[in-house]
Amino acid sequence: MDQPPLRKRITDQFSYRGERADIWRAFDLLLETDAFLNLGYSEWYQPHVVGSSQRRLVTEVGARLASHLPATDGVRLLDVGCGRGGPAIHLADQFGFRVTGLDLVPYNIERATENARRKHVNTEFVVGDATQLPFRSDAFTACTAIDALVYLPDRNSVFAAVANVLEPEGVLVLSDLVVQSDVTETERGYVDSFADAWDMPSIGMVEQYTAGLEDASLELETVENITSHSVGRFRKWTTLYLQLLGSPIRSLIERLLRAYDLDPTTITEQVRAAHRALPFLQHVILVAKAKAR
Repeated sequence: MDQPPLRKRITDQFSYRGERADIWRAFDLLLETDAFLNLGYSEWYQPHVVGSSQRRLVTEVGARLASHLPATDGVRLLDVGCGRGGPAIHLADQFGFRVTGLDLVPYNIERATENARRKHVNTEFVVGDATQLPFRSDAFTACTAIDALVYLPDRNSVFAAVANVLEPEGVLVLSDLVVQSDVTETERGYVDSFADAWDMPSIGMVEQYTAGLEDASLELETVENITSHSVGRFRKWTTLYLQLLGSPIRSLIERLLRAYDLDPTTITEQVRAAHRALPFLQHVILVAKAKAR
């Protein structure tokens, strides 16, 4: 049977519909996935599942924005692929940005709106397509996309749309998961299997991102590899999980997952696919500026 279109699969996954949403329900037990869906950021001395690594990544993105702007208080910022609002709320609260968040998934926008209401932070959230942004030209001084574009097949159209809504010399900071440029055919196969298991399109290389930014008249300022602070930490957890499944306590783990109404088979398939692909993936932060028109 053919799979549903990618857009529907992504919407179902993040709306907690379908078996592939179970991995996110499992993350809910450890992480702030009710608000943050990004990979996170941890220094070597920080446990990756303690102290909100996901919030720390947003702080890193905000700091890079701040270093490229004369001020952040009251500055209009668009958060593309805002998920459940945690990054937008944090950027507004900690840096003073006036944030508008946009996401494809209505469930995410509902959660984001509720999260902002509970925290009394003035942010706006809208359902929309990142390739056809529903905003006027030059509407924003800054833009973020935090581990979001990996779910979008047409990233070049996103860059063109962002360039249109950014003021001249406006700043874009994005973080994302990319595949290493020197992978073998076998290694690329592991990455493609991972993408398919997690309902992602083909994962791009950083060179494709930089070319897409240039085509959209967004001038690349910096590329920073933060893999050791994020993706590099996850393989310890996938290794531990798979080792436990090979031990006498496998049945206990599976019973525990089922107790939370989670499907162990699907979760294991996704963890195993991630485990094989992680050595060939990188987590990067890119900073770009809109060129003067």
